[in-house]
Amino acid sequence: MRNDATSSLDDLAAWRDMACAQRLVIDDLNHRMKNMLTVVQAIAMQSFRDDRPLDCSMAAFGTRLRALARANDLLLAPASALRALDEVVADAVAPHDPGHSRVTFSGPPLAVDPGTAVSVTMAVHELLTNATKYGALSTAKGTVELTWSFDPARERGEARLEWKERGGPAVVRPARRGFGTCFIEKVSGRASGEPAVRFEADGVRAVFDAPAVRA
Repeated sequence: MRNDATSSLDDLAAWRDMACAQRLVIDDLNHRMKNMLTVVQAIAMQSFRDDRPLDCSMAAFGTRLRALARANDLLLAPASALRALDEVVADAVAPHDPGHSRVTFSGPPLAVDPGTAVSVTMAVHELLTNATKYGALSTAKGTVELTWSFDPARERGEARLEWKERGGPAVVRPARRGFGTCFIEKVSGRASGEPAVRFEADGVRAVFDAPAVRA
């Protein structure tokens, strides 16, 4: 009888552990879904907020959702899993410049967590979309250079990413801040007061920081 009782208690403990693990998974999934819906809502509001033709707004919304879908794969990794920054950038660049012939990127070996990887992916996507429509990649000879450095002195250590466009048409400052500019400014969270995106005469410049560690 004691063996049966012990076995029953062991089974009950195992069931409770399994139920607890399942609840943690469900809670985590619920949290991620709420965050994802918030992001989708923000993308929709930015894509359809002006007086552009509906087909243009739909196209912008669709490309942003596809970028978000690619980025979402990164969120499926455990929170503790780190991803090489150069791989994150390469994946973001690939749909826009498969041969990496016009978009170059380089920097020290760094790694970022899944959440940061998503932010970097979306920021690079927005910059590339703008460059393709209006900037360096809208011409035959324009190029983009993305570099990053590492500052270990900050609280968590940060990568500083710098975006430079060359060889594009004359830059015209937009009449309003678009989704990409707003997103990059939010990602950067810089306290220096320096603009995250600058529309300089010879090409768009952008600087944003992201938590990172040495790989």
